[in-house]
Parts: sequence; C-alpha cells; structure tokens
Amino acid sequence: MRKALYQAIDIDTIQKVVMRGLAQPSGALIAPQVNGWTKKANQRFAYDVAAAQKLMAAAGYPQGFEVDFACSAGRYINDEQLCQAITVQWAKIGVKAKFRSLPFATYFPMIQRNEASIYLLGWGVPTFDAFYSLQSLVRSVGAGGDGNFNLGRFSNPQQDALIERIRKETDLPTRNTLIEKALLADHELVSHIPLHNQVIPWAMKKTVDLPHRADNLIEWRALKVN
Repeated sequence: MRKALYQAIDIDTIQKVVMRGLAQPSGALIAPQVNGWTKKANQRFAYDVAAAQKLMAAAGYPQGFEVDFACSAGRYINDEQLCQAITVQWAKIGVKAKFRSLPFATYFPMIQRNEASIYLLGWGVPTFDAFYSLQSLVRSVGAGGDGNFNLGRFSNPQQDALIERIRKETDLPTRNTLIEKALLADHELVSHIPLHNQVIPWAMKKTVDLPHRADNLIEWRALKVN
C-alpha cells in the first residue's frame, strides 16, 4: 500500500511547479551531505499511476479508500501547497485524502500523539551520519532514542538488527556498507515515502565565500571575504 502511494506521486512536477526548482527529489531518508548516502540508495521508485493502481487492487482496494492526511502550515518550504498537490495526485488512484493543515506549534504535538494516519515530516541530521535517521525513523520503538520519531510504528526485526550492527561497528568502510544495506532495504520496504531535500537559497556578495552547510548554519571559521 505504501508503495502504491509512493508511485502515485509525480515528484518531478512537484519539484518544478510547487517547489519552483528549490528541491532535490530524493529516494533516501538522508541527504547527500550525510555520511552513508550513496547514489544507489537514493534511487526513487518511478512515478507510475498504472503500477500504483495494480498495487491498490492487489491490496484489496481497487476502488481506493479515504484517509486522513495531516500537513504542517508554514514549517517547511511550501508545505501546504506540497500536501495539496499530493492529495490531487493520490486521487488519480482512488485515494481520497482528507487534507488538513495545522500551525506547527499544534501540528507537531498532534503527530507525536499518533493522531494522524498520514503526516508530513521534515528531518534534519545534526550528526551528519545516517545512523541518526535510521535509529529515529526506522528502528522499532524502544528505549534510548530507538524509534523516537517512528510515528507510523513501522517495525522490521531484520532492520532492527542491522541498525544495531551499525551502532556498534567501528570500522568505517564496513559501517558504511551496512548503512547502504539498511537504506536499500528501507527503499524496498517503504517504511516512509521520501519526497525531496529542500533547497534553502543564500544570497551574498561576490567578494564573500561561505560554504552552504547541510544544516543551514553559518560556520564563521569557513567565511572568507576577498
């Protein structure tokens, strides 16, 4: 079912029209600047309405269904417009998403109370390492931060074991191989429906050189003024 919803989303049109180019369509839970990202793990399932309809029928919903779809208002770039576009696209496969948007101050506590069937969530990686995302979003809910934002209660024992190996592995090449394996498995399992990495533009004089960090923070030590 999640794969059907995934393949019914025309991410290229959303990137061009809704986001006006300020988005990088993504197939992974992490951005390219995060350790563990690979091009192989970033491949998206193709936008394919016919394939999505077949998956719907196979799941027992040939005529579609109604579902609650919650979205933040003003938290992410064009978040309401993004969710509205997805609602229209899902309608093509018979999914009647009951769209509702809330200010982030009330939206965030609501989704943490598991009061939304489908929800929009942006995810940054302050550690710049994929384990942070895999532990928080993919691992089964448990202690010590495990699954603390796995709000859909996704659970897969094989993924849990793999993520635990990543936590303990100290050899970087081996660890990154395990991360790629976990990301590829997550792609097939569709624990989440990835959309894009939002692009936040900076403006500066030609005489100023400053790297644009993935977390959108200014690193003053790297600032150069010519």
